[in-house]
Amino acid sequence: MRIIEALLLVTLLTASFEVAAQRPNRPLFPLQAYTLSQYMPIEYSEAFDMPAEFEGESYAAVAVNARGNLVILSRGSTPFLEFTIDGEFVRSFGTEGLIRRAHGLFIEANDTIWVTDVADHVVMKLDRNGNELMTIGTRGESGEWDETTGAHLFEQPNDLTLDSAGNIYVVQGHGGANPRVLKFNPGGEFISQWGSRGYGPGQFWVAHAIEIDADDVLYVADRENMRIHRFDTAGNLLGEWSFDAMVCALFLHSDGFMYMTTGFDGQLAKVDMTGRVMGAIGRPGTENGQFGEAHALTLDNVGNVYITDVINRRVQKFEKQD
Repeated sequence: MRIIEALLLVTLLTASFEVAAQRPNRPLFPLQAYTLSQYMPIEYSEAFDMPAEFEGESYAAVAVNARGNLVILSRGSTPFLEFTIDGEFVRSFGTEGLIRRAHGLFIEANDTIWVTDVADHVVMKLDRNGNELMTIGTRGESGEWDETTGAHLFEQPNDLTLDSAGNIYVVQGHGGANPRVLKFNPGGEFISQWGSRGYGPGQFWVAHAIEIDADDVLYVADRENMRIHRFDTAGNLLGEWSFDAMVCALFLHSDGFMYMTTGFDGQLAKVDMTGRVMGAIGRPGTENGQFGEAHALTLDNVGNVYITDVINRRVQKFEKQD
């Protein structure tokens, strides 16, 4: 009954982007799992030497670059902030106004940066200094992608990933009418799309995040439907994993486990590759180790976890204990 009640409520909450971004008007659901005791939440002020000019910004996403540093995608005036894993500030970069509303971040092994903009409805490929190399979509316009009419439109692209051949997969639909996966070749040319709005197999309510494994199996976080879909690269549904809380962000680590966040439900979870929750940590709130919205995550090269919280306006670090 919890999932059904939540889905009915989401129907009322997703009339607009602004409404969909608000905390659900329902009890928040904790995952029923052991505590991830090997992770210790670190006070934000101790985790990062954040320059005063960037304090209090809303941080949308985080990723690790080729130097092993953290790159934080900010919704402030400067899009990117770079730190060492010890929290030392390295630099800020990116042109003011490049991104209207930052959402998703993906960094390739060669330091090529990909971002999604849910307000301007575009996906951008950037160099390591944030200079624009390619844009997919039509800036400032949203709607259906339709090659027959020449309409190259996203509707709130949330996240993306690349397969072993360099093809690009974008998940979209942050509360809009067209949640789906769109596939492009490495040059940004459209190949295919799949998915629709709904509760059934292969359908989404909010296709919020995407990951891919070494076998090119795609994992899509269907946030309000509280599940992860698994697809092959042609869009064939391979199965789904269901949970008792939102699935907001995904990160597949080299340790063979999927790490995920539960958004407004306020947790970090470790999941095995059958979809079984191995453990979880965190809760809704404003204290250390708590979340307003656990929005996006990454793991660094030694296994520490970093989660952006767009409501509490910080990046929460969970340090891995020996």
